[in-house]
Amino acid sequence: MGHRALGFAGKGVSQLSEKGNHEDAIEELKNEFLGEFQHMQKNVHRLMDDLTAISGYAQIVQVKLAQSGAELEKIIHTVEKSMLVLRYCVANLKELEQRCA
Repeated sequence: MGHRALGFAGKGVSQLSEKGNHEDAIEELKNEFLGEFQHMQKNVHRLMDDLTAISGYAQIVQVKLAQSGAELEKIIHTVEKSMLVLRYCVANLKELEQRCA
């Protein structure tokens, strides 16, 4: 009976250990997700700032067509920068989706 009790206790400890490892893995994944989410939030705010700037530059060009060269350069530069950030966000979201699947 002593061996049987030890076997049962050993099995219970093993299950607890597996449960603990599983909980640790979930916590690690949760922390990783939260970190990525916060990073994405920062990128979204940058994109919002860039889109606001693009809108402002476009309005300037509308008003001052004769002096639009410099403003058009700013618009193009800001759009290209925003596209890079968006591509980065999409790639990170795809990677995160694959990890969670």
